[in-house]
Amino acid sequence: MSSTTNSVALYRRLLGYTRPYWRLGFISLLGYLLFAGMESVMAHLMKYFINGLESRDKQMIIFVPLAIVGARIVHGIGSFFGNYYIARVGLGVVNDLRKELFGQLLYLPSRYYDANNSGELISLITYNIQQVSGSVTQAIKTAMRDGFTVLGLLAYLLYTDWKLTLILIVIAPILAGLVRLASRYFRGLSRRLQVTMGGISHIANEAIQGFRLVRSFGGQRYEKQRFDQTSDQSNKLSTKYERIAALQGPVFDLVVAIDLAILLFLILTFWEEDTGTAVAYLTAAAMIAKPLRQVSTVNETIQRGLAAAETIFAVADMAPENDSGREILEVKQGRIEIENLSFSYDEEHPALRNINLVIEPGQTVALVGRSGSGKSTLTNLLLRLYEFQQGSIRIDGHDIRTQTLASLRGNIALVNQQTILFNDTVLRNIAYGADPAEVTPAQVERSADLACATDFIAALPEGLNTLIGEDGTRLSGGQRQRIAIARALFKNAPILVLDEATSALDNESEKAIQTALNNLQLNRTTLIVAHRLSTIEHADNIVVMDQGRIVEQGTHQQLLAQKGYYASLHAVQSSEDA
Repeated sequence: MSSTTNSVALYRRLLGYTRPYWRLGFISLLGYLLFAGMESVMAHLMKYFINGLESRDKQMIIFVPLAIVGARIVHGIGSFFGNYYIARVGLGVVNDLRKELFGQLLYLPSRYYDANNSGELISLITYNIQQVSGSVTQAIKTAMRDGFTVLGLLAYLLYTDWKLTLILIVIAPILAGLVRLASRYFRGLSRRLQVTMGGISHIANEAIQGFRLVRSFGGQRYEKQRFDQTSDQSNKLSTKYERIAALQGPVFDLVVAIDLAILLFLILTFWEEDTGTAVAYLTAAAMIAKPLRQVSTVNETIQRGLAAAETIFAVADMAPENDSGREILEVKQGRIEIENLSFSYDEEHPALRNINLVIEPGQTVALVGRSGSGKSTLTNLLLRLYEFQQGSIRIDGHDIRTQTLASLRGNIALVNQQTILFNDTVLRNIAYGADPAEVTPAQVERSADLACATDFIAALPEGLNTLIGEDGTRLSGGQRQRIAIARALFKNAPILVLDEATSALDNESEKAIQTALNNLQLNRTTLIVAHRLSTIEHADNIVVMDQGRIVEQGTHQQLLAQKGYYASLHAVQSSEDA
């Protein structure tokens, strides 16, 4: 497919988002028709003005000024309806696109997030969407308003003297060539600009979110250098873009001026009709230059928008995470069977190798091992955050790939190592994902109490209704972790996954929560990913992993007696704690 064909198809798809707003677009169209029509009327009134001036016709002296005022009133009405309603169309399209894109991002596979940084994704929703807005609103506005004006004035010129007007039309191929050359340049630069804007967003996002780390390690200079370098690159590209955009206008005006000069020479040499008609013709010919130039700039706006639309539609067309299951999982026992399970994030580095494990209903199983041994990967596969290549995982005998993602994840409560909280109230963070209409403060308080969070929540300015700041920045690390644990308690799922759930707690808090977790684990199947072995000594089964394989399993006492891998890990940690 040629680039021109691709651009047309891309823009047609983009314009498809205007269909729900066709009534508003139609009103805007009528407004611009009035606007354009009055431009031709005002040019034609020059004929009566000049002829009335020469003949001293009293009727013309009254008629022309009143007609100009009337034409300007209609002109203004048309401008208002055209501009206002096309703006509403544009706002609606951008709103729809932004919501659709964000909704799509929420359901993309985890691998997509592994491959793209957050700054690029934020730039996609903000900067790229804004560029699309210009191609829908400003471009269509200019195309209709100035395009109709050009057509109206051109029709008037053809009606007045079609032979002279053909000379004016001769410049069309030259202007089209200029537009085509510029469009290639604009499109390429726009793509590169979007990349740099994503980089700017990414660096700023990292530095702002990690400002404590930046300051404690004295990284201000490094972050500023990174940001300045990317910003300078963006500025350099923007300068190139504006240079061509600024040059396009004067070159365009020069071509039109030469054409008008030829017309003026021919009129002065060969014109045989009355002076008023000649002045009206020249006025219309001169008036056509400005809207014609504006129409030529539409290409710049469209190319910038199309470059943004390419990235937006590339994401919109991605397949969401695989949700091919059709059965609704209802966990009654909580038995988990993992058979011959293998998985790799890439072809060269297997993360899990032939894992076989059975977790009985109500049993607490701990996964231990060095970093990178595959512990968290196994819990990710249980939640189907990634699709495994070989083997199977069954819950109560049901292959999790045959179950819907919503029902699978609805039966599993997760507390992971990286505590994620939202800039909302304590209540909404604990009851996250639940229908607000069905949540009662008593339910939330009970979960907070089990997580040993009641005391510090009560000390907050507004208790459960206190806003905790972005990522819970107004809370300590231990408090944030307890909110996350309360969230899992509130979900009350039959299967519980604790991925380093007590890693951010001090010893006193950890002991209190460990008691609550022990009570919570009654009649629940619990999978614990642990680094600190002291937290899982009472687990029913401890599974020791290394390089994606299970190397040992048994109770704490059994594994110590074996004097193998687990015993060496335990000895190292005991010496460190001492």
